Amino acid sequence: MTLTRFSPTAARLARRAVLQAAVDTSARCGDQRYRDLFDRNPLSSPATWSVQQAAARQICTGCPVRAACEELALRDGIGDRSSSNLVRGGRTGQELAIIREIRQPGRLAAAAAADWQHLLALTAAARADQARDRTIDTTWSTAA
Repeated sequence: MTLTRFSPTAARLARRAVLQAAVDTSARCGDQRYRDLFDRNPLSSPATWSVQQAAARQICTGCPVRAACEELALRDGIGDRSSSNLVRGGRTGQELAIIREIRQPGRLAAAAAADWQHLLALTAAARADQARDRTIDTTWSTAA
């Protein structure tokens, strides 16, 4: 497990791929023992979910990439105000929805747009490389 610390400010400024890589490699919830804590089982009682949710939030509290995880959940639109059936980055689905819809909608829209622009630029660069490689292959085959 690689430990990468993300401050909330660094998470807000990072591109989505960087956030995802950090979460994938360093999140405390990546341990198989904790997988089932972060999403509510539809058959569990409210009391059971409350205990499970508190345990999930406790795991998030000490996580080095908690801010990155929260930022990903916000950008991905995870959570809604009518349900609190998950925990991401130490926040419930309701808390994520309130942050996304009320407190930071402009910033999150700009971050998502920048992520898409970055992805489009990478795609264009990859296509240009492929076209260049095909041209080189064609040049070699006609020269032979």
